[in-house]
Amino acid sequence: MLILAFVIGGVVALQSRVVGSLTNLTHNGIAAGFSSNIFGWLILWIAVFGFAKERESFKRVVTALRDGRLKFWEILGGFGGGIFVAVQSSNVPIVGVAIFTISYVAGQTVSSMLVDKLGIADSGKHAVTLSRVATSVFTMIGVFVAVYPDFKNSTFKALPILLIIGAAFFTSFQQAVNSRLNAISQRPMVTAWFNFTTGTVVLAIVLIINLLSGAHFGHLPTAPGTWWMYMGGPLGIVFIASTAHIIKHLGVLKTVLFGVAGQLIGALLLDWLAPTHKGAVSGYLITGTAITLLTIVVASTIGSRYANGPTTADA
Repeated sequence: MLILAFVIGGVVALQSRVVGSLTNLTHNGIAAGFSSNIFGWLILWIAVFGFAKERESFKRVVTALRDGRLKFWEILGGFGGGIFVAVQSSNVPIVGVAIFTISYVAGQTVSSMLVDKLGIADSGKHAVTLSRVATSVFTMIGVFVAVYPDFKNSTFKALPILLIIGAAFFTSFQQAVNSRLNAISQRPMVTAWFNFTTGTVVLAIVLIINLLSGAHFGHLPTAPGTWWMYMGGPLGIVFIASTAHIIKHLGVLKTVLFGVAGQLIGALLLDWLAPTHKGAVSGYLITGTAITLLTIVVASTIGSRYANGPTTADA
């Protein structure tokens, strides 16, 4: 499961590159996120309602909602994803990539520990231990080092940073309730369908407000060689479906930390194999990635020796 969580982080890095390319074409991050979401959602309609086992799973979720085994708010995890896209696209141009990244990772690690302590996820309760706190802090240090060169293009503003941290809390909540929903559906694709449905509604509302406020919208890619720009949605399906399953075994914090490490490794590989600008692979990125990777490996090794169950699990 640890390896899978790590790989999923790499998927997020790839998704960010894909959606970023679509944003450059549309000149509107919310429109790009909405377009990606719509494409993924259409795939999920076919995947869920085109196969008998997925339809049975969908009916199981509806039945659980009716008899009270599943609360309505537990199917609204996609709300967090929609909020994240809206906050990311509107605040990165204000504060810059570096401050956005470190604020988001800080908010997600803190909120993940809180979610684990409260036992919101299907994995049960996980105590806030010194090991978990230390792992989170050193992970944030690694991320800080990795994005340090971007700070020259960043601006510190309190309100956008608070919004970013708030979006991180919503994301942790999303991952936690997804694991609860997945425990009922037992089919990750169905869990992803509910996420994409909620996220699409949120993004549609935000996009309408965005356009009515005077925002511009360029055009969607139509050339044969640009099909890959629509892959943000399918990659999102992989992320949602996988994390809904992983969290049951690892908890939210450990899933997030391994995901951050995988994301940094993925970004490093992408910048090396397909750089978007000269000097994309910097010593800071390599060092920060190494710090993060070393931190979670050491913490996981220590945790595997001393963890005795969900309530005593370390990072």
